[in-house]
Amino acid sequence: MVEHFKAAQWHVVYTLPRHEKKAARELELQGLEYWLPLHKVRRNWSDRRKWIEEPLFKSYLFVLVNAKNYFEILNTYGIVRYIYHEGKPAIVRDEQMETLRRLLDSSYEMEVTPLQLTPGQRVRVEQGPLMGQTGILIKQSSNQSVRVDFDILQRSVVVTVPLKFIRPVDEG
Repeated sequence: MVEHFKAAQWHVVYTLPRHEKKAARELELQGLEYWLPLHKVRRNWSDRRKWIEEPLFKSYLFVLVNAKNYFEILNTYGIVRYIYHEGKPAIVRDEQMETLRRLLDSSYEMEVTPLQLTPGQRVRVEQGPLMGQTGILIKQSSNQSVRVDFDILQRSVVVTVPLKFIRPVDEG
């Protein structure tokens, strides 16, 4: 796993729910480089309204990874796992990081929304026991899961899969 590193690269890690800031503090204490993009949102409570900073991507952190710190990052409190894309650790290019930083420094209002999928769309499972399988999206059951029809042994098998495991297949 670690042998794919030639130089330090930005990776994405998944954190425990609402542990982004805690995991970032732990990485900082270890002297490891990370980035937690934050944005200001206005929250309303029954007795007051307040602007707070919250993670732009809930449960995700960007970490600068090399062969030496790969497992150190993974063993940090609050970090669950590395994010994978097509069976390999997801690497974020420096240009993408810079674009995101510029966007956050701008005055643009932004919101991160779930992936927009439509019934009939071809999708691939990126994680879990069905990783690598492609199927047809039947319906989105909720903001958390989708139902996907897989052709297995010339039989239609409809499975409910977590939304975060699914990516659209580029037909182009």
